[in-house]
Amino acid sequence: MSTPSRLRIAVDLDGVLAETMTAWCTLANHEFGTRLTIDDIDGWASWRKLGVSKDDFFRLLDEAWDDWEQVPPTEPGLAAKVRKVETFGSLDIVTGRSRKTVPSAKNWLAHQGIPYERFIRVDGWRDKVLLNYDVYIDDAPDLMPLVSRNPAMRAILYERPWNREISTMRGVVRVKGWKQIPQVLREIF
Repeated sequence: MSTPSRLRIAVDLDGVLAETMTAWCTLANHEFGTRLTIDDIDGWASWRKLGVSKDDFFRLLDEAWDDWEQVPPTEPGLAAKVRKVETFGSLDIVTGRSRKTVPSAKNWLAHQGIPYERFIRVDGWRDKVLLNYDVYIDDAPDLMPLVSRNPAMRAILYERPWNREISTMRGVVRVKGWKQIPQVLREIF
């Protein structure tokens, strides 16, 4: 494993940096006449519960990036909080965003002042572990067991309504906000 000053850190975009599900809810409510909030999205495959097709779910998620200026950060003062994490090593944005949304996502990151070295798009969340980062900061519940199986990897699970049911596992630490992440990195490395 790398030393704390040289950690390779993968940071997810949607739900960890960008509050895209708020924008998604706005679009879904307009299109389907619903009154959804982010708290209604309490599972990784919430489209089943919400009565929305998987295709519509992901189409609206892409459309949320069409108006990237309206996508809020997950927390106030996010850029400063991410800069504190960046002091632990190289920080890359690793996301499963669709190709067509990558320019908007990069514009959003620049507009928000979020520091990163590389922007890496993967085809799906499972592909993230193939990149062999030391630490994954992510909200994907299904990614956590994959990271947990590799003794060289750690994950910081950014708590969201859709991942609250994830049980404790080796190498995975749950946080409620970015302010906790530097302390977690100091404790685990």
